[in-house]
Amino acid sequence: MAHIITELLDDTEISHYLDGVVDSAAIRTVHELVPDAGGWIGTKDNAIAIEEGMSERCLLKYELWNAHPPLLRSWDRTWDGSLRLTSGKVFAVSGYSGEEFYGQEFNLGRRDSIWNLRVYRKALGHEEFTPQLISFTLLKLQFWPGRQTT
Repeated sequence: MAHIITELLDDTEISHYLDGVVDSAAIRTVHELVPDAGGWIGTKDNAIAIEEGMSERCLLKYELWNAHPPLLRSWDRTWDGSLRLTSGKVFAVSGYSGEEFYGQEFNLGRRDSIWNLRVYRKALGHEEFTPQLISFTLLKLQFWPGRQTT
């Protein structure tokens, strides 16, 4: 049965529009990405573009699993894929008014690897306070081993 090896709840609130999550070896890569046909996620080596233009504030949680984690059904959106990471250390990036802001680093503990990845999204709302009014989004990124590239 799959279990979490380590996790990080990034206490850095990403304000003013999350660009995505990048490997520390390739910070600028996320700016070169366009989300997929679903308009939400785009990936290439070392970067995950996450389209959250409507969410002014995001909180991220990272999880490293030993195997394929069970699916969570209570989230608004889910995306599955894979990603090659050079350093194996990732963090969130956001840009606003010409400045870049970074979240806490999450170390997957393995360099030069292909990682399986699942991203969950939940826009918060309560009763008549809709997600559009609150404008706060939770994101959970789950990683588990794919294959080593070197």
